[in-house]
Amino acid sequence: MALQNAFGNLALDSTASGISEKIASGVSVFPENIVGKFREAFESFTPGSKWTLSQASGDIVQLDGNAISASYVVISKDPLRAGGESVLTTIESFSMPFETAVGLSMSQRTLGQELSVEVVSTDAALPSGAEISISSIVQATTTLTVTTSGDHNLVPGNRVGIYGVSDSRFNYPSLVVATIPSSTQFTCTAGPGGNLPSVTAGPFTSGTVYRRSGLGYATNGVSQIFENTTATSASFYVRSNSGDLLPTGTASANHSTGVSTTVGTQAINTPFTYAWLPASEYRFTVQADRVQALDVGVDGISNATSRTLRTQVVPDSTKEYKLRFRFTNNNGLTVPTAKIISATKVGSTTATITTDIPHGLTTGDYITIYGIRDQTNFANLTTATAVVSTPTASSFTIAFGASATATSYGGMVSRIQGGNLPTGYNAVAIQSAANDGTRVTLVGSANWTWLIGDYINIYGCRDNVSGNDLGIDGAFKVASISTTTMTLLPIGSTVLPASFSTANAGGTTIKRTDARISFVRVFDYLRHRVEMPAPTTAASAVPVVFTATPTVTASTTTGSAAHDAAVTGNPVRVAGRAINAAYTTVANGDTADVVTTLQGVLIARPYQIPELDWSYASASSGISNAADVAVAAAAGAGLRRYLNSAQLSNHSTVATEAVFKDGSTIIWRGYLPASMTTPANISFDNPLKTSTNTALNFACVASGAQVYVNAQGHTAA
Repeated sequence: MALQNAFGNLALDSTASGISEKIASGVSVFPENIVGKFREAFESFTPGSKWTLSQASGDIVQLDGNAISASYVVISKDPLRAGGESVLTTIESFSMPFETAVGLSMSQRTLGQELSVEVVSTDAALPSGAEISISSIVQATTTLTVTTSGDHNLVPGNRVGIYGVSDSRFNYPSLVVATIPSSTQFTCTAGPGGNLPSVTAGPFTSGTVYRRSGLGYATNGVSQIFENTTATSASFYVRSNSGDLLPTGTASANHSTGVSTTVGTQAINTPFTYAWLPASEYRFTVQADRVQALDVGVDGISNATSRTLRTQVVPDSTKEYKLRFRFTNNNGLTVPTAKIISATKVGSTTATITTDIPHGLTTGDYITIYGIRDQTNFANLTTATAVVSTPTASSFTIAFGASATATSYGGMVSRIQGGNLPTGYNAVAIQSAANDGTRVTLVGSANWTWLIGDYINIYGCRDNVSGNDLGIDGAFKVASISTTTMTLLPIGSTVLPASFSTANAGGTTIKRTDARISFVRVFDYLRHRVEMPAPTTAASAVPVVFTATPTVTASTTTGSAAHDAAVTGNPVRVAGRAINAAYTTVANGDTADVVTTLQGVLIARPYQIPELDWSYASASSGISNAADVAVAAAAGAGLRRYLNSAQLSNHSTVATEAVFKDGSTIIWRGYLPASMTTPANISFDNPLKTSTNTALNFACVASGAQVYVNAQGHTAA
């Protein structure tokens, strides 16, 4: 098959290289279908084959999954150290235009740990921003003001973080520059975690500002960064030709916007079975005149949701691009400070904590404590609490819990940076540990909350008699959980010591933040602009095939005003509403549905549908006094009683006037002679009506009469 164009006959070439060559030469190309540039299902993974890997110390990057096609590469961040970045990049590069699709999930989201999915150009990267020394830092409520020792070269919207301030509350892992009062001063009020916590303190004269790269210093590209604790948010960035990053969200505060969830699906929950599937697929469409980010549920039938579209800043279409995953621990991340050897109270609420290494804490530092075995006298300290004193380099005192005399072992202390308590800290303390040489079994103080397939670290696990280190601290994969019992397999560089039977112990587990990448696809993506005349026959029309349920705007298929809406435009509806009870009365001037019977027969009778007729039959002894008798009770809100006809007769020797009333107001009056032999039949061509929600009453004016009244009517507005 050949295609005639301005350059002559052009044989269709559906290969990626053929398309690239023809585009480069300026020849119009019409591919027969979407052409795959790159596919990866991670059934195997060998760095150096399809991917290059730069792995930070302590991070784990490995293949996982063993059931129902749940194969994925895990990039697992070390929870024990701040700083460090692992980068996974395609070896192959791609020319624009193209579309990427990534299926991934994350074990958790932690502020200060940032996973960036990005498409970046292959040309030389920009210089990385140098860290900046702080000469003064102060906060007034939620506004942080930083004065630097030299020109900071920042602008509003830049991504930064802070570490090394003597008051750890100011060590914010993730900030966005709000204002620039001068070349050596900037302010921040928020970041991806939202507004800063209210603190009024300072100034302090220590600390360092670091830059958080939104695109890994690539000169062109687009990125989606999962950078806070919310599973349904991300920040998007675009750069063109070494310019500034263009963010989503609020430019000088929080760049986050909504996305589909990063929480994965545990398809099978059974011991030693690792079957995590992504719930969401994240897409980039990168074209010469626009960049769009979308996401959609995996294996769903719903349409993709567009999250951002950029046309003012677009990466250079002449460059080659690679797909990259960049997973970073920020320098301001809260990490464990030290393992606890022992905790002691002597008739007091103040405990003396001894650590395995110099803790570096000072009086007033804010810390948390997890995992001491005796959770009665040394319950986890889950909120940031100030250190009381530091008697030695490896001991400090702190008040927590009730007064007691007790000693216990194991656990950890963590200096809280910027008020940020990582989501991976666990309230369950280790109570015992066993090691068979290939796996570790832990019993906790409560039911474990981790999931099979999660990666965790055992930290500060010590014998509860001697306080000796049991030697099982390290990285593990959760293989089995049953309430308080958890079985773990060593991963990464973890090597188990000689086996030992169950030992009472203290300590804690820390959940690692894992990115599970299940699939990656890159496609050619061409948008054709086609002009065609209107077809003269159906046979010459261009067929349209919907690949998803089409969305049709209401204005093209319905009238301009719905039932009970104010009348506008011209009505379109020709069907009626089938009812056997009155619908709610509409407002004056509103559109109202035409009604039919339940068989669809148009109501063309004089007054109302049959179900809204009413009738009244006289009491057996008639009416002999002047009291009101309700022939039709109040009809309800917005409805009236209508009297169509009545039959009246008086069988007493006493004549009387007779009246019908709208509640208490007479709306009809007549005379009934004594000893009537023939009833008076009355028809109301214009039916009598009551006020809304008011009873229709009948009464005799004279007592002593004996009047029989029968009445028929209908109910309507």
